[in-house]
Amino acid sequence: MLEEEVVKALKQADVEAFVSELEAPAEAKYGDVAYPCFKLARQTGKSPNELAKEITEKIRIPEKSSLASAEVVGGYVNFFFDWEKLAGKVLQDALEKHYGRAEKIKKEKIMVEFSQPNPVHPMHVGHARTTFLGESLSNILELQGHKVFRTNYMNDVGLQVAKLVTAYNLWGKGKEPKGKPDFWLWQYYVKFHEESKSNPELEQQAHENLKKFELEKDKAISKIWKQITKWCIQGFEETYKKVGIKFDEYFFESEFRDDGKKLVDKLLKNNFAHKTDDGAIVADLEKFGIPSTVILRSDGTGLYITSDLGLTAHKFSKYKLNKSIWVVSSQQNLNFKQLFKLLELLGYSWYKNCFHVSFEHVVLPEGKMSSREGRAVMLDEVIEALTKSALKEVKKRDKKLSEEKAKEIAEKIAIGALKYSVVRIEPNDQIVFDWNQMLSFTGNTGPYLQYAHTRCAGILERSGNFLQEFSVDKISSEEKNLLKQIMMFPNVISQSAKEMKPHIVCNYLYELATIFNNFYESVPVLKSEGSMKNFRLTLVQATKNVLRIGLNLIGVEAPDKM
Repeated sequence: MLEEEVVKALKQADVEAFVSELEAPAEAKYGDVAYPCFKLARQTGKSPNELAKEITEKIRIPEKSSLASAEVVGGYVNFFFDWEKLAGKVLQDALEKHYGRAEKIKKEKIMVEFSQPNPVHPMHVGHARTTFLGESLSNILELQGHKVFRTNYMNDVGLQVAKLVTAYNLWGKGKEPKGKPDFWLWQYYVKFHEESKSNPELEQQAHENLKKFELEKDKAISKIWKQITKWCIQGFEETYKKVGIKFDEYFFESEFRDDGKKLVDKLLKNNFAHKTDDGAIVADLEKFGIPSTVILRSDGTGLYITSDLGLTAHKFSKYKLNKSIWVVSSQQNLNFKQLFKLLELLGYSWYKNCFHVSFEHVVLPEGKMSSREGRAVMLDEVIEALTKSALKEVKKRDKKLSEEKAKEIAEKIAIGALKYSVVRIEPNDQIVFDWNQMLSFTGNTGPYLQYAHTRCAGILERSGNFLQEFSVDKISSEEKNLLKQIMMFPNVISQSAKEMKPHIVCNYLYELATIFNNFYESVPVLKSEGSMKNFRLTLVQATKNVLRIGLNLIGVEAPDKM
């Protein structure tokens, strides 16, 4: 890291500095890295400007250093890098297939659980956030060198499934899905909620069916229950295939309910839980500053947290995990605090390695969605509509493309636009679903980044064969800005992995694409000559590689033509 060279130079000037203290100058003309002298000035009683001048006079840049000079700017010591010297290393690194991979970290086994749609209806656009965030985070952790397990948890034993089973028994028994199974089943789920408004007995029937499945292990109910879950997952798999997502394993809540109940018994025996007068079991968590919670219903049926206890113990035991990560909405923030505290009380030392990646919801401009009332935008419908819009745009831009090729490109643009529009938003911010903004070829969008990649590809294609050149005598400010951005990529990946926030990669890619476009518009590439032309083409090639790797990390394909 060049920042470490700056810290070393400051140390030789008798200043104990740390990388975390360094800042980026307000403008490029003021240097590449700045050391603020204000804190040290207060300690010494000197003015920041006076102190910066004293430090700068002491600094001696070694001959082989990547630093070029140090200057005083206000109360800062500003360092300039020797970009002519750095260019070769930056470009060679950036052309590596796995550029950004960490070299000096402990490789870990990490499970990322994400998507988790209820097997009662198709995935709506709200499910896109956990699905795309989870996949992006998995990709980023893999690039770091970790072994990642992608898993999907099906809440197949909840009351919602019981309602669908009840509805199917009443109005669809013996029928098989027509078309996409999850869409077909959704009609029964919606009908149940419509009918239950005038017939409250339906709710009671659903509760009875839940007990038959979970407690009585009724064969007839279990057969229908498992068939409905299977149909729903078949529908989900069609959607996952469209967006290029695969899971290493599905977990089913029903398979871990009994294991969870054993842990509930253990909590009860160790006086971390108590039984209420009506027979429910409540975990006592208030003394830990967390609200207490029911972990077993009075009728003996479990809850989501019951199965989660059993499943989490299974995860760490079977997969020998170093970490387990849940990508789940902020509605479950309290649930995960309770779960992690219960795991600690059960004596599992690995509870510290459990992490909840929380995010806010996706909402429609008119407000929240409701699948049970049939008021939701389904993910398949979004993909279809975006693909149609993208196809019109592709055909308008290139009338020579075959129908097949145009559709292929349109799908890449549509799915890339959808994924990027979701992942680029800071997880703690709500997303308001906006069709028009997604497909824009300008601004901070997926197509804008894909287009930057195709522009790189087009330049390289028109150049024919060229000899890679890694250094020139003089580098322009536009070239320096691009090299500087490319060099930052490994640190961005490291930060994104550490904070578990893929939007950091999106922010970086948008800035890279913008800097590249400025470079291309300001600096002649194909019209330059000799070693300068080869150097600039190598810089374009490196940019293309970083854009490709970065886009792939967030699940977006990097097409060569658009």
